[in-house]
Amino acid sequence: MKKFFIAALATTTAVSAAKAGTLNFDARADYDTSTYTDSALQDSNKFYFKTIRLDYQGKVNEELSMRLRAAYNKNATQTSGSGDNSQTALEFAYLTHKMGDMSLQIGKLGSEYGTLESQTSGADLYLTSQAYTKTGPNGNLQGLWLNTSSLLYVLGAKLAWNMTPDQSLSLVAFKTPDGSTTPTAPPPAATSNAMMEGLIYKGAFMDKNFKVMASYHYGTGTPTKDMYNLYSAGFNWTMGAAWNLEVDYTASDFKRDSTGAKDSIWSAIGKLAYTGWEQWTPRLELISSSEKVETNGTAANNGTNEFMGYGAVLEFKPMADTNFRYHVAYSNTTQKFSDRTAPATNLADAKVDQITIGARMNADFLK
Repeated sequence: MKKFFIAALATTTAVSAAKAGTLNFDARADYDTSTYTDSALQDSNKFYFKTIRLDYQGKVNEELSMRLRAAYNKNATQTSGSGDNSQTALEFAYLTHKMGDMSLQIGKLGSEYGTLESQTSGADLYLTSQAYTKTGPNGNLQGLWLNTSSLLYVLGAKLAWNMTPDQSLSLVAFKTPDGSTTPTAPPPAATSNAMMEGLIYKGAFMDKNFKVMASYHYGTGTPTKDMYNLYSAGFNWTMGAAWNLEVDYTASDFKRDSTGAKDSIWSAIGKLAYTGWEQWTPRLELISSSEKVETNGTAANNGTNEFMGYGAVLEFKPMADTNFRYHVAYSNTTQKFSDRTAPATNLADAKVDQITIGARMNADFLK
């Protein structure tokens, strides 16, 4: 009788939840080995969760919906320096109100800076750009510019206008992140009064086989008026039934108001995948980045860093009708220390070779 009651309760709960929305479990577990050459970092081997999430999406009615997503591979403490009181592990927590061709989102949402690289789930990322991670083969980068991953999830508001069924324009506002206690984070200008606004365009053409995205974000600090400018543009092109090409360009800069010194980075990303096989998907990936640093208090750290990376990925789906896969990936990234302010600090090229083996599953458990 007890087992029957528990089973009945579970079934009733599942049916009720199914009417309310979807609950996705998304997890990717990897084994990673990284080998460094002429780097301050040490070789490493590890098992880890790339992502492990529960993502609930539901509707109150046709005009009002909600989303709540938590990541269990992240810290559950309050988000550091973000200006909101949510946990780092809380990625999304927002309401969406549809008003005809307009929609308003309020809560913890996506800033949509970084275009397609930032829109790709972390479970599908392998080789990432320096503009995304703010790291290289020699460790953390020293510029005070804002990187894509620090702005993936922000507390704010977003107003979107669906100009056509396949084109939209959005305006987003949120607090500029403040992490001034570390040299790789935003500077003291990012105080509690510092705000950032962004404009995002999305479009789909050629029967939605050619998708484009572009964004511009601008932020200032108070009262110093230091400035952030963030630009990104990219496209995803499905060519016939067998090829997919993705190209992204992301740039970010920071300008110190008191001195005029400027830190900046740009990254270009290219990905080419063959999708003509039912169970196997091979992919080639390329990145190129350039960082310029002028604001560092240690003159030897000022100068230009150049990055070049390439990688190959092979994914295998043992069950074609299920969103479960195995994957293996290899990448090589080189960091060149060129045009240093102090020539004596010019270093040998730092390199990292990385091999990743793992599996990913994404499923709606309320179906």
